[in-house]
Amino acid sequence: MQALACVVLAAGEGTRMKSDIPKPLHEICGRPMIDHVLRTLGELEPERTAVVVGADADEVCEVIGDRARTCEQAEQRGTGHAAQCALPGLQGFEGDVLITYADIPLVRSGTLRGLVEHHRSAGAAATVLTTEVEEPTGYGRIVRDSADAVSAIVEHRDASPEQRAIREINTGIYVFRSQALVGALQQITPDNEQGELYLTDAVEILVAYGRTVAANVAPDAAEVMGINDRVQLAAAERVARDRIREEMMRMGVTLIDPACTYIDAGVSIGGDTVIGPGCHLQGETRVGSGCEIRSNVTLRSATIGDGVLLRDHTVIEDSAVGDGAQVGPFSLVRGDSTVGRGCKVGSSAEMNRSQLDDGSKMQHFSYLGDATVGEGVNIGAGAITCNYDGVEKHHTEIEDGAFIGSDVILVAPITVGEGAYTAAGSVLTKDVEPGSLAIERTNQRSIDNWAERMAKRREQHEEG
Repeated sequence: MQALACVVLAAGEGTRMKSDIPKPLHEICGRPMIDHVLRTLGELEPERTAVVVGADADEVCEVIGDRARTCEQAEQRGTGHAAQCALPGLQGFEGDVLITYADIPLVRSGTLRGLVEHHRSAGAAATVLTTEVEEPTGYGRIVRDSADAVSAIVEHRDASPEQRAIREINTGIYVFRSQALVGALQQITPDNEQGELYLTDAVEILVAYGRTVAANVAPDAAEVMGINDRVQLAAAERVARDRIREEMMRMGVTLIDPACTYIDAGVSIGGDTVIGPGCHLQGETRVGSGCEIRSNVTLRSATIGDGVLLRDHTVIEDSAVGDGAQVGPFSLVRGDSTVGRGCKVGSSAEMNRSQLDDGSKMQHFSYLGDATVGEGVNIGAGAITCNYDGVEKHHTEIEDGAFIGSDVILVAPITVGEGAYTAAGSVLTKDVEPGSLAIERTNQRSIDNWAERMAKRREQHEEG
């Protein structure tokens, strides 16, 4: 099998995005466009990959990491010049070179693999990926000869009426034999109104020398859409989300209202999980099998076990929920927290940097911050840990089998021992011994005629 190298052109300034964010880093389904492209190319297992970046591309290079060699295009002088800048990354390589763009993130690896296979079977010096569109205005047209090879790529502004009627357009993605690419790039010139070097000129040079230039048609035009502004970015997002939703449903996930369910590219979901409308599954979220995720739940880089119930409007961020647990509604679990197996977290409860071990219950309107809770613990409604003294955060330890009464305030640092009880309404500042009952309340007293006295005060206030 002949070797393959890949080149990604990612140096464009993207002025139409009107953004301080580098164009390749604008996200689709939670991942930068350049990341989508590199993941797709990785499926082709190329011998090497080079990315052409702009002069101010530190952020882009950080996302690329060690997945590719970066080559700088310090001055923007066209696509042909960008390809020339990639040549140092191809030095010593002999084989086929696939050239694509950071702003074409939807193309599938199967389409690119088909392009390479067609290129090799045709014995072509170069092969262009094309597609057919209903409205080709503004695109370069593919002109074929009698042998069905490419004879020219004609830009819209230069096309004759007959050529403008052609619906097969250039996607800008190519495969070249490495030697043919190097030779053609050495001959392109900036003889155009913009004074730039164009990669299409390399194709024309090969045709002029009698070399075979083939074309392979991408069946789905949406795959090869380029992204130049926010409108096109949103259009690409819709296509990518539709793909993800379809894949999830085919793998056994039920989406009650697919169009109102938003799933990022890094998410995995187990079979027989049911997801209600308005849910957002983001980042590297992992959801197990047989879960019920009701409406308007948000999961951000969350790990959800099997058989979990997440009630409406629950938010889980950077945290884990164990098998068979229940959370919500209107509850928030964040800050690397853990809800253990079989736990129940009630409505409008919150956990932050805390651990709730297996079988424990945390009732509604309760809060755990910087807390470790053992197994089989009951935390009553409205109970909270006071973990912040205005300067530092402090830890609360609640050991196995403890019972925390409703509206108890645990002022950290504090430990509640194994099997201990805390009486409802207590404000506790000292450790509670195992098996004991801690109670902190003032004596209850009643003041007679209080309502009558208050009524007279209001009357006097109104008269004054």
